[in-house]
Amino acid sequence: MNPDLQDALIAWQGGELPPGRVDTLLEKLRGDAQFRQALATEVWTLSLTKVAQAPDPRWIALHEEIGLVDRQFTVVDGGFEASLMQNVRREPLRFVNAWWRWAAATAAAAVVVLSATLLLQHSESETIVKETLAVLVPDSESSPSRALSAGPLRLADERVRLLFTNGVIVDIEGPADLNLLSVSRVICHEGKLRTQVPKGAEGFCVETPRGAVTDLGTQLGIAVSRQGKTDVDVFEGQAELSVRIPGQEGLRTAVLNQDDRASVNPGTGEIRATDQSVLMEATEPQTRRLRLREDYSQRILAAKPAHYWRLNREVAGNIPNEVPDAPALVIVGGVRVQEDAHGFASARFGARQQPGVLVSEQPWKTPAEGYAIEFWFTAETLDQMALAALTTLEPLRPHLALVELGGRRPGESTAAGTLRYLLRWPAGHRDGMNLFSAATAALPYQWHHLVAQQRAGRMEMFLNGKSISSAMADDSPQASEALLQFGSLELRPAQDPAKLRRPFAGRIAEIAVYDRVLSAAEIGSHAASR
Repeated sequence: MNPDLQDALIAWQGGELPPGRVDTLLEKLRGDAQFRQALATEVWTLSLTKVAQAPDPRWIALHEEIGLVDRQFTVVDGGFEASLMQNVRREPLRFVNAWWRWAAATAAAAVVVLSATLLLQHSESETIVKETLAVLVPDSESSPSRALSAGPLRLADERVRLLFTNGVIVDIEGPADLNLLSVSRVICHEGKLRTQVPKGAEGFCVETPRGAVTDLGTQLGIAVSRQGKTDVDVFEGQAELSVRIPGQEGLRTAVLNQDDRASVNPGTGEIRATDQSVLMEATEPQTRRLRLREDYSQRILAAKPAHYWRLNREVAGNIPNEVPDAPALVIVGGVRVQEDAHGFASARFGARQQPGVLVSEQPWKTPAEGYAIEFWFTAETLDQMALAALTTLEPLRPHLALVELGGRRPGESTAAGTLRYLLRWPAGHRDGMNLFSAATAALPYQWHHLVAQQRAGRMEMFLNGKSISSAMADDSPQASEALLQFGSLELRPAQDPAKLRRPFAGRIAEIAVYDRVLSAAEIGSHAASR
């Protein structure tokens, strides 16, 4: 598809475009009649597709909006879709606030709608923030992860993983043509998918030509051909299939259990058992390589840290401290020092399946003058996860400070890759001063350099060498005995590692703790050491 046309469709569906791109498309709309006609045709086709694919209960809402519930509706020659569109054309004003309203728009009207959208993006480009629905992780390290909002997603012969902000994982094998609608709904026109739906996210729906596959907390495979034929293979749990019967309002449904397989024919509305397997192995994304300079450790030691754990080796269940006579980190639960696919050794945390934490062998007396915590990390999920914590020695381990990933700004929806730095004085389990990064600041399967520090109550957070947030706390923390913990919210005495809260999933490397704050120049230098 022409890139201009593709970007215009992204804008029409609410997707965000760079300001310069907006200017180009506005000029194209004003001066190219052929482009306007092509755009109107694509808008018409996409809208008809949405109408035709909408399964129950969207059909019910559509019936109510059109008035089919309280007045007679006659199916004319051409089937239900033709009759529906005839009705829409006859009473277009009834659909001003509905998404299917645009299916009845003329070419000129479609262009007017898009022009208004582009002008809005043009005038408010710095204030409009599109909600991130998922993060796309390539199958190799050749391309970085990227955030996706609502809109089309087309893939060539490649494999990617989508991490949705509600915990759903979708592996995709191209060629594929999808449209992301929300965290719980996507349209698949073509492609091979493997879905993993965790507890709490049941109901994830993949719309297919003239039907849908609703994942009821399962793992399943879905294959949609270019002609619309759909095959479903349930690996675990249950799934519900639905398909609309051509020329009728009826919707045929079937529930598949584990190891069941079925094929859906959109031409006939038939669902039948089959031996056709949609076996697709889960994608294993590769974290991008972290290349540190050979003299990185010398540079850190030259900065005089109070503690420095490289996390590249383990000795008798502990991670040794590079600072002479300083305490080690004790490995608790599912943490292992392992090399990655590139041969780089770091501490890998096992997430909810094998939760683990690193805790300082002895408490550290945080200086009243301030401190800094510096480390590298890469995440493997979008869960809310603790990275680093300072807790007191009291049995319930109240926090003095906490750094976590995947948290949510108060009043906002869940966002991918958001960092949070929390400071509490006196130590406690509630309240405190928070710093937040922008959404998508630290996407998974990429290494990030992070510094969180405070001096006299002034909090600062640096990511990849750049300041991303700062604020003044209400009180200036005083010197206090604290435990240093990495990879979990806290570790209480005799606690079962399986009950650790907000366990980290990913890798952490090169932890340095200072009894002073670092300068911006020092932070930039350390972050650039790769």
